[in-house]
Amino acid sequence: MNIPSLRLHLPGRFKTCGLWVIGLLAIVIIVGGLAHEAARSAARSELRSAATFANAGTHRLRLHCTGSGERTFVLEAGATGFAETWHWVQAELDDYARVCSYDRAGMGLSEPAPAGFVPGHVATDLRQALEAAGEQAPYVLVGHSMGGFFIRDFAARYPQDTEALVFVDTSHEEQLNRFSPDMVAQFRAFPRLLSALGTLSMTGLLRAWNPLEAGATGLPEEAMDKARLFAGDREHLAMSAAELTQWDAIVAGAVKQRLARGLPVLTVTAGSPVPGSEDFSDMVEPLHRELASRFDNGQHAVVEDADHFSILMNETHAAKLVNLVNAFFAPE
Repeated sequence: MNIPSLRLHLPGRFKTCGLWVIGLLAIVIIVGGLAHEAARSAARSELRSAATFANAGTHRLRLHCTGSGERTFVLEAGATGFAETWHWVQAELDDYARVCSYDRAGMGLSEPAPAGFVPGHVATDLRQALEAAGEQAPYVLVGHSMGGFFIRDFAARYPQDTEALVFVDTSHEEQLNRFSPDMVAQFRAFPRLLSALGTLSMTGLLRAWNPLEAGATGLPEEAMDKARLFAGDREHLAMSAAELTQWDAIVAGAVKQRLARGLPVLTVTAGSPVPGSEDFSDMVEPLHRELASRFDNGQHAVVEDADHFSILMNETHAAKLVNLVNAFFAPE
């Protein structure tokens, strides 16, 4: 007689236990999220207190300039990037040149623009910040990945301030036409992933594992600490998603640009696939060669053992990149 009664009451007990577990988990997540937000805010405040900012009109950009010399290099990061992604490149270049890396508006430590992300404002923001900081034009603009579109826009808008362009495994307006349907689908889904990570970051769970950190492997400890912070920072992730959501508008702007054929241009391809990813170097290398061919002094080179991220964030690969840059600018 007791067995049927036991069977009737067990589900209710399980439900009650389940609700307690769910409630406990919710409390843990909320408390963890609050602790993470407090730690994030404190870390950002500490970094901002030591950073240098330049006025871009309605907001300020973090600008990190080092070295001295007759030539000034300005480094433009790719999607989700920030100043520290250029650590090894900047350290190599600033032995003999002035070098500036920075965070785009709303990313890294830079203040967001009131209008949000507008593709054409990247170049105007950067120029105003460089002028406000007293950096002397003309500049050699170096763009990685999607940053290649932004330096093209800068050169088109401000040719008098542009000495040369260096494209590092750059994005190209035709690349999605060359990629497989699966690769295009993954690319189109990436902004949604960034938005999801931004939401998840508020729980603090990204401290345990964050897929974005893998791309920064190879940076020294201090730069890697910033990479971890930004990879789990909701503001940085939200702006990164906003940028990539505007991919089609960015590409449309690039197609309309007209750059002088006499502009010195170097394009560099990373010749190896990102570990665990599909190899598409054979698809992008012809596009990089085509971009170089648009200019009378256009040159193309390959860093065979570097992948899309390590070409900047691996010390050895970054040194090879800088050697190519030095050779390009060496007097004949």
